[in-house]
Amino acid sequence: MYIKLMTGSKLGKFKLCTTLSLLTFVTMFVCINTYAADSDIDEVHKLVSGNSLRIVNYAAESIIYFDSDGSFSHLAVQGESSQGKWRTTKDSMCATVLPQPYNPPKEFCLYLKGRKFGETWSEIDEHNGEVKRTLLNGHPPQK
Repeated sequence: MYIKLMTGSKLGKFKLCTTLSLLTFVTMFVCINTYAADSDIDEVHKLVSGNSLRIVNYAAESIIYFDSDGSFSHLAVQGESSQGKWRTTKDSMCATVLPQPYNPPKEFCLYLKGRKFGETWSEIDEHNGEVKRTLLNGHPPQK
């Protein structure tokens, strides 16, 4: 009935056309943004799933092996190890070491958007000083 009333005059037809155009634009905008967010998550996920991250600081070297099932193993050269779970966001990988005494568990996120395999970058950590990280394609053998 509303559409019939709107189309009874030139103004009604204009309002209907404008409403439909606006609705189409909003729908396209939502779909494009959803696709962009999904492709960003896919980009970061491909860098992590089934691959590794080498970490070097003043005290040690270690590698985190990311499995495709969302779990990881962190192995230090000195023999220390930890396990946990990981997930990706549109620009980061977030990892949670399990078990841990905190409720909810603390999560560490690392910005990876735009990174490439073989790339090494450094950051300053307040506890460990300079930390160098390298993305590795696959799971290299343990030393």
